[in-house]
Amino acid sequence: SAAGSSVDKDESLVLRIPNTQISGKRVANISRARLSSVKQALAISYDDVDKLPTLIDDIKAEIRASCPSLIDDGSRSFTVFFTDYKDYSVEVLVSCPLRIKPFTEAYNSAKQDILLAIRRATEKNGVKFSYVNWLQAGVPLD
Repeated sequence: SAAGSSVDKDESLVLRIPNTQISGKRVANISRARLSSVKQALAISYDDVDKLPTLIDDIKAEIRASCPSLIDDGSRSFTVFFTDYKDYSVEVLVSCPLRIKPFTEAYNSAKQDILLAIRRATEKNGVKFSYVNWLQAGVPLD
């Protein structure tokens, strides 16, 4: 039998990978990572484009106030930018580097705090998230 490596996926599952499939490849051990990030694309209504500069400032302020694990010292990039015109919305991209290991309960909690901070900023500014009405998009429903 060929030699292989074991990867513990969780308490009850072990994944076995033949060494021939991973030899010479770069493998990242995410369990050793000390930092993570949350990236979220927001679809904002075209009706609210003029509100974007204030919204972006308020999203940053809300995240800074509610996420103590945010890395905002300039060593990593905390950004909120208007990035694109889409068919039915404009896109704002939020990227938050964190001093938390990825895929942990603390990470999930921080991500939730970030999402709620975004929501508070949109409510404060009267900004609506865009959604696609399938009939407007011309998608057949049958």
